[in-house]
Amino acid sequence: MLWGKPTVTDVDRVWSAMQVAAHECGQPIVYITRVPRNAPPPEAAARTRLDQLVPRIMSVCSTYHVVLEGDGFGAAIKRGILTGLFQLRWRLKTFFVHASVNEVARNVGREQQEAVSSILELAATRGLLSGLAPDSLAPPATNVRQAS
Repeated sequence: MLWGKPTVTDVDRVWSAMQVAAHECGQPIVYITRVPRNAPPPEAAARTRLDQLVPRIMSVCSTYHVVLEGDGFGAAIKRGILTGLFQLRWRLKTFFVHASVNEVARNVGREQQEAVSSILELAATRGLLSGLAPDSLAPPATNVRQAS
């Protein structure tokens, strides 16, 4: 998932897509979201909605990865704060914050590494792993759910 400025509607759309993907896979999914360096923080209402959904999201995710891009001390602090806020609410080794998408595959189980690598390759071909944040989430047809 590539975040722009998420709204409550965006959070609900992502939650719906996560449920469908987990159902289609028949097992918990690896969720990966990329937050480009220029992405604004979510609106208060979107943060509240995400907080409400965390227990349900935990039930459909084997791991949850946020790639919070950016260089320097400020970006490192943001990643640290995000990790601190969410790590206590998730099962051990489930929630990860990364500086780069290249770090994701190292933090999934061996049985998931090939699928995660394939999904990241597909996302790259669709332009989802580079560039600045969009104004809103991409339409559902452009979201990457599973490797073909």
